[in-house]
Amino acid sequence: MTPEELERHADLIRKAKILSAASEQYFKAARAIEIGESEEIPYRFIKSAKEAIEDAFPEVFQVRQPAAKYVIKEEHDHKITKTIAIVALILGVLYSFVKFGPTGDLSKTWTADDIPKATAYPK
Repeated sequence: MTPEELERHADLIRKAKILSAASEQYFKAARAIEIGESEEIPYRFIKSAKEAIEDAFPEVFQVRQPAAKYVIKEEHDHKITKTIAIVALILGVLYSFVKFGPTGDLSKTWTADDIPKATAYPK
């Protein structure tokens, strides 16, 4: 036999011995239940049998995390940037109104003679 076959043969014999020991543990648990022992004794036998089986077949009991099929990229949230831009735009428009005159401030363009003309009652 090749070295790979010898290794496989030894592994299979080891697994068979472990399964045989686990089987004996299950038989002991069944006998303890038949006799009417407390629940703790069969539980210990079953637990040791399960641990032996997990040692024999670790590939079956390993929890594998599935690979993500789709990677979701987090997009940058532009909410704060948009809010700051809108606030800056509004403040800029208000500042231009104050600076260049369309605010309704009549003191810049009207004189004292214009006020009686504008407030006169129409005939």
